[in-house]
Amino acid sequence: MDRPQVKRVAPAAPVTPIDWKKPDATVLESAQAGDKPILIFFAGESEEQNSAGYMNEPAIKELVDAKAIFVKVPYTSDREKAPSTDSPVPVSRLLSDNPTRDYDVRAYPTFVVADKFGNEYFRVQSKKPQAKELEALFEQVAGKAEDATKKLQKHLDAATKAWGQKDRANALKSVMRVFKEGYVGLSPVEPSVRLYNEILEDARAEIKRLREANDVKGLKALKAVLRGTEAEKDVDEALAGPSNTSK
Repeated sequence: MDRPQVKRVAPAAPVTPIDWKKPDATVLESAQAGDKPILIFFAGESEEQNSAGYMNEPAIKELVDAKAIFVKVPYTSDREKAPSTDSPVPVSRLLSDNPTRDYDVRAYPTFVVADKFGNEYFRVQSKKPQAKELEALFEQVAGKAEDATKKLQKHLDAATKAWGQKDRANALKSVMRVFKEGYVGLSPVEPSVRLYNEILEDARAEIKRLREANDVKGLKALKAVLRGTEAEKDVDEALAGPSNTSK
């Protein structure tokens, strides 16, 4: 009597997880070299969000590296404020010691869609996005970055014009508007930093002159102009000098 045939079932193929990158300088180098946006995944504490199978749908995996660089930031409960700094010049949030804090992530999961420099333009939170949703957001990043660049350039142009007229106050106001937007890497940012440093160098020479002249009134007026810059403390030091007689 023939034995009944047993249907053999092939073992399930192992799950190949997404190759999530770490938030480091190599990510930015890859994104900039390929002119690609970055998807930054902030995982929560749940096992599901940290499992190999999470976000493992074929349609999503097709987007990895082809449409964007995928980065995962591990969960952290650290909510300490960023170390204080006198400089208003923005720095990379992706490369900070705590991207969760600096991107102000308050819900999980959170997915930040950023440009090749890590500047945020979109976020999806408290849910897992679908491939079509992500791809649509990726396609909008270049346009958003262009709009941001134009906005920054207007501020830089205004600052350059004011500084050309030796209008320190308005030059600083305009260049500080560039920094307050929080963008890094976009083309107007670096020349804005150079102009800012030039203005501060000139201001420090003025502080020295006013201090030597014991011009307290002039120093106080200059302090108002330099508020929020590293040079503000230089004015404070000058005002705290041995003489405080106004001229």
